[in-house]
Amino acid sequence: MKKVKFLGFALILFSFLGSGCEDSTEDPVNPLTAEAGEEQEVEEGFQTVLDASQSVNSTGQPMSYEWRLIQKPEGAEVTTSNLTKAAVNFSANKVGDYVFELIVTYQSWKATDQVVIRVKEATEARLVANAGEDRFASLSQEVQLSALGSVNELGGAMEFVWEMIQKPQGSLSQIRFSDDAVTSFIPDAIGEYLIKLTVKVATKTSFDLIKITVEQGSGSEHQPILIQADITSDRVLTDVFLNDPDKLDYLVTKDVVVRGAKLTIEPGVRIGFEEGTGLIIDPSASLKAYTLDFSNKTIVFQGKQAQKGYWDGIQLLSQNPMEYISGIEIRDAGNLGYGLKVGPQTKLFLNFSKIQHNLGIGIWFDDSSYIVEFKDNTIRDNEIAPLKMPARLITSMFFENQIQNGPIQVTDGRIFNGLDNHWPNFNAEYEVLTDLVVYNGSNLIISSGTKVNMAENKSIRVIGGASLKLIGEANSPVKIESTSKQMGSWKGIYIENSQNNPSSILYSEIRHAGSEPIEGQEPSTVKLGNGAYLKMTRSLLAQGRGNGFEAWVDGIRLEFKENAIKSHLGRPIVVGAELVEYLDYLTVMEDNTIQEVAVDGFKPLIKTTGEIIWNGFLNQVPYVIRGLGKNLTIQSGLRIKAGAIIKMQPASKIEVKNANGSLGYLAIEGLAGRPVVIQGTNETTGSWDGILYSTNNTQNMIQHAEILHAGRLVPNQVTAAVRVNHLPQASLVMQQVKIAFTGLHGIAIKKDFRDLLRTSGMAFEEIGGEEIFTWE
Repeated sequence: MKKVKFLGFALILFSFLGSGCEDSTEDPVNPLTAEAGEEQEVEEGFQTVLDASQSVNSTGQPMSYEWRLIQKPEGAEVTTSNLTKAAVNFSANKVGDYVFELIVTYQSWKATDQVVIRVKEATEARLVANAGEDRFASLSQEVQLSALGSVNELGGAMEFVWEMIQKPQGSLSQIRFSDDAVTSFIPDAIGEYLIKLTVKVATKTSFDLIKITVEQGSGSEHQPILIQADITSDRVLTDVFLNDPDKLDYLVTKDVVVRGAKLTIEPGVRIGFEEGTGLIIDPSASLKAYTLDFSNKTIVFQGKQAQKGYWDGIQLLSQNPMEYISGIEIRDAGNLGYGLKVGPQTKLFLNFSKIQHNLGIGIWFDDSSYIVEFKDNTIRDNEIAPLKMPARLITSMFFENQIQNGPIQVTDGRIFNGLDNHWPNFNAEYEVLTDLVVYNGSNLIISSGTKVNMAENKSIRVIGGASLKLIGEANSPVKIESTSKQMGSWKGIYIENSQNNPSSILYSEIRHAGSEPIEGQEPSTVKLGNGAYLKMTRSLLAQGRGNGFEAWVDGIRLEFKENAIKSHLGRPIVVGAELVEYLDYLTVMEDNTIQEVAVDGFKPLIKTTGEIIWNGFLNQVPYVIRGLGKNLTIQSGLRIKAGAIIKMQPASKIEVKNANGSLGYLAIEGLAGRPVVIQGTNETTGSWDGILYSTNNTQNMIQHAEILHAGRLVPNQVTAAVRVNHLPQASLVMQQVKIAFTGLHGIAIKKDFRDLLRTSGMAFEEIGGEEIFTWE
């Protein structure tokens, strides 16, 4: 007996030693087998179930599931439940083959399988399995399951099969009578129980899933009331857990639509939403959610989990007169891009509420929606923007609202109500996504400290008797810039046909305009059209791709004081000659590519009362007479002050003559050390014609001035830098004047009228003819 035992032991030991001498070359065996189920047929628009419950992990441990749709008909829309469960609801709206791949994983192992679902055309007779709504239950309390809501239009008896597809680890729970229409089970572990219902009539089969979430508790009275169906009759939601305000009173387990009914939510109610669900107030319905105890009895709409974008959000589509909404909080929403969406023609009354901690937009207003009242609300901590709304609604928001964290996005830019429209300075900037158009006598008023960002290639147009009033302060300017902060990103501001309703730009900064012309040929930061009326004071135009300020058409009224125009690729200012007198001497113009004020002389200078004064500029930026009207024609009184510089284009002239019974005059009033300079643009000898006096007004005078590059040679004509005409008769006093680089004469006058020209302290350099020429 001992020898037998020893021999057996020796054989075992020898076998062990022998096997130990060989290197093992086999990989560990994958314990997973994926089973995506049998190929199925389902009618379009109806539901079936993808079932991976036959998948195996030979270790006995739980594994993870993932379903992927890898093939579908073009244009098909698919609806599924959670794709990380062992079983998944599936429906589709288009006939064809749908291929799903199942991936099961455990630690580093993975296994895959595929299943084809063939969707065919729906028949008139339906068989629809209905296992009921997902819900919560308490540990150790019996859970009833009912298939009585299933639909059988085929005739014949229905057969039922209940299967527990997935349950918490360690659970031994079983369905009591798996082939009854009504059955139950007792959960013995906390977690999710996924149960599949199969309904069969003859050869036709339908499937449904129900999820039971089991929590610790001694009874259902400790669980929230489930809302798992549309609301089609008036319903009041009351505060269930009066002594536990942080506990959910209701849980929405699917998208819920209120149709043809009034939903009233009482103070203190807390409503949770399952992932991916939302609430819709249909056009035929209404919502009343109102509390005065904002601290203790807030009405809360929240995700079951405190995660941005966990649930869809609320859509208000009601076409009824809006009920009061006050003291609510919407949080954790935004799966569809908003916390609250106000639909077409819907009227919103929202006070003392918080819309916060949402993915996307806090409140998104349709362009045709309305605000009845909107005050003392807090809109903050929303991922993209607090508000998205049409421009006309902004004035309906009171200053007391707290709006933070991101820009207020402005969609439809039309303001046309004929009233004052205030844009308050919240702690959020405005982002204008479209052209902003103010018309029909409306006034857009933007208060100090407000920042407006314009989207690419968009503009602000103020027309039809409307006005734009930017009312900044010295230490708190209004700022209008591009969203990208890049030079020339948006078009700029255009004002036209003000109808005695002046626009005002005070202590404001306007940057990054000039992407393309708003009107005309050249882009500008601020441009005035026919009949515009603008008062612009102590403001900055900067970093534009075109000109800074442009105003040269008919009927413009302008006040322009102590402004700065910097860093434009064009000219700082382009104006008609009649508007030059309104340009302030203290205007600062720096770092512009073409550092000159372009003056269009198309219309003659004439003023029926008073005289016109050109002051020049402190930093001596020149006036350049240009455009179709390159000549400067003076038909009333013009005085040009010390330090002014005027540049004339080739073959142009300055002509002083009488009109409308008045005696025109030109008085050039330089000072010692600060002469007035009038010269050619290209600084070429004899490039422009010169100054022609054709009036004997006694105020004609040139003193302390330099007249350069004039007296262009013209065949068979007497030309000079300054010509005193005899028909009509003219007179002129010249003192301390330098005339240089002329094509022909310095001064020309008819011999018989020589006494009408009085000169003193004259200097002539490089004169092409005579210094003072007289003709017979």
